[in-house]
Amino acid sequence: MKKLSYLLLVIVATFLCVNCSSSKRALQHGDYYNASMSAIKTLRSNPKSKKSIEVLQQAYPLAKENSLRKIQNALDANVSGKYSIVAEEYLALNAIADAIYTCPKAMELFPQPEQFSKELREILPLAAEESYNLGERLLQLNTIKDAREAYYHFVKAENYMPNYKDVKEKIQDALFAATLKVVVQKPITPKRYQLSADFFYDNLMAQIFKITANQFVRFYTYEEARKEGLNNPDQYLVLNFEDFTVGNLRETKNTSEITRDSVLVGTTTVNGEKQNVYGTVKAKLTVNRREVISEGILSARIINAFNNRVEENRNFPGKFVWVNEWASYKGDERALSKAQLKMTDTEPIMPPPEQDLFVEFTKPIFDQVVSFTRNYYSRYK
Repeated sequence: MKKLSYLLLVIVATFLCVNCSSSKRALQHGDYYNASMSAIKTLRSNPKSKKSIEVLQQAYPLAKENSLRKIQNALDANVSGKYSIVAEEYLALNAIADAIYTCPKAMELFPQPEQFSKELREILPLAAEESYNLGERLLQLNTIKDAREAYYHFVKAENYMPNYKDVKEKIQDALFAATLKVVVQKPITPKRYQLSADFFYDNLMAQIFKITANQFVRFYTYEEARKEGLNNPDQYLVLNFEDFTVGNLRETKNTSEITRDSVLVGTTTVNGEKQNVYGTVKAKLTVNRREVISEGILSARIINAFNNRVEENRNFPGKFVWVNEWASYKGDERALSKAQLKMTDTEPIMPPPEQDLFVEFTKPIFDQVVSFTRNYYSRYK
């Protein structure tokens, strides 16, 4: 119990030390907002932290001074997005004030932290209108890049003034226009393998949906694209089994002589006493090995739907070898190891169906395609 209490004490002390260091580091880098918030967080659990008290005493006044300077500069310079700048700074100052009110030690240092609720009530409608208008102008440029910027502006407008005009619809419009829409082509194989190829494709689509947390990339099957009326996708991801063989049989037989020394082979009598006799025993072991080899290559081409240019072309190999071994011997079984003896009790068996072999050799291909897709589309942020 004492050890547990000591461990907890060490963990808490380490946590507080990290918080103190982070707040001090933020202060030194001029990040007065995070320095203030980090110091307040530490003071809630450790009101006697001298470092955090010192950081907050310095950082909070500087945070106010810095934010008010940015606000005035934005208004004086009449810069694009000025109301958003003003709103964000007032929101940051109010967040620090709210944090102080929930920390007794911070309240001792700053009994009446200044809040800017009146200023926010005046500026938020202007910031919402400004962000909404910027979003509309960008959306009209009809490019994916501009649509993404428009999306963020519409989201800001919604955050400033919930339900502002038709901003919810605009957010969805901008998101759709900002999204790279990729139609994934199902690989076509001979009919007897198509069921397994479909299984591969369905699993791949399910995995792709999981790995693409990026909201600006969406993958469609041909059926989904047709159902949703997607006539102009941005890209095609074309999958095709360029070359594959299933069920190539290879059988080998290997006979070897196995010997083992110091094996009890009998007894003898020496001077009227029985003694064990040790010698070498031999056996001929024949090992039969049946291999069924299935392998192939899947190509993945990313094609620009507007000009049919191949943006990326990769080949992914896969191989699966099904193995069955059995053995027979002639001679003294004591020459054999336990594993060899066990193999002599094994009978030859039939290989799995071709559909199963197809699935097996595509497993390493599956992992490669998932990794390729994740890496390639991670750039679209």
